[in-house]
Amino acid sequence: MLSGLLLLGLVGAPSPEAAASAAATAVLRDQFGRPDSLAAHAGQPQVVFVVSAQRLRRLKQWEVELDRRLDGVGFLRVADVPAEGGKPPTFDDVASKLRKRVPQPVRVLVDTERHWAAALGLDTREVNVLAFDADARLVAHGRGGPRAETIGPLEAALLALPGVRRKAAAGPASGTGARP
Repeated sequence: MLSGLLLLGLVGAPSPEAAASAAATAVLRDQFGRPDSLAAHAGQPQVVFVVSAQRLRRLKQWEVELDRRLDGVGFLRVADVPAEGGKPPTFDDVASKLRKRVPQPVRVLVDTERHWAAALGLDTREVNVLAFDADARLVAHGRGGPRAETIGPLEAALLALPGVRRKAAAGPASGTGARP
């Protein structure tokens, strides 16, 4: 009986590929109301940063460091909006704050329904860095800050993809902090 229950648990859980696909096709709106999704960027490898809206500032170090090192990669930023305590914030509440705090050209997708966190089981109290190939298949996942031990595997996975190359001036992260 126990083996049957375990089998039911395994059958009911989506595969990592199906979970990533569900997140990739989720259409979210940025702080200006424009829709976007990972699927809309098919044909180019992408890095998707997913973090709680309250900790959004933490993804900047990742983006600066990866952009300094690599060409041929696009970036999407997703602000996860977990319900903490009472009623969850609305899209308009979050978008209004982002328009005030995020520089104009920077787009942040607002995920009030937690598509990304739920589909991939992400803890968004820290930055999740998800690397996708040009067909929106997840190839690497890192979490935390851009330290040598976290950025190295992501960089290697991205460099293995067609069209991604190291920038000429970029070198390995200095020390363990890799701060811009």
